[in-house]
Amino acid sequence: MKLQSKILGEMEIEESAIIHFPAGIPAFEEERRFAIIPMDEAGPFYYLQAVNRTELCLVIADPFVFFPDYQVDVPDRELQRIQAEDGKNISLLSVLTIPDDFKNTTANLFAPLIIDTISRQGIQFIPEKSIYSTRHTIFSSEPSAAQAAAGQGE
Repeated sequence: MKLQSKILGEMEIEESAIIHFPAGIPAFEEERRFAIIPMDEAGPFYYLQAVNRTELCLVIADPFVFFPDYQVDVPDRELQRIQAEDGKNISLLSVLTIPDDFKNTTANLFAPLIIDTISRQGIQFIPEKSIYSTRHTIFSSEPSAAQAAAGQGE
């Protein structure tokens, strides 16, 4: 299918790249269908492009690349919302905030995106309590493998 994006232009995507968020995403509740588009084959970064709203495109990432000890306890009732049968086919992603200086990019570890890769449904899980915040700096002052993959290793 053809997808229009203000940032990425027009592109052809597979239907399997579309994720349905039954409740939308907080602040964008009216948008229910998003495409996950890799920035490149090797990196941990992706675009989350709304299917029906060309100007709505978020940058997301695999948080475990930057925070290997990251842990989220997702209640069964939340997994049931996205038809996650056994919880084994779950992908967890973080929404990024990217300031003018990319090196100061932060990840929202408080409210991760939880996606069942089989049902192709997702939620943004907001726990009642968490040790995490919405702004964790993803790049340390020392170059890491993640920074090198993002072209920030110098």
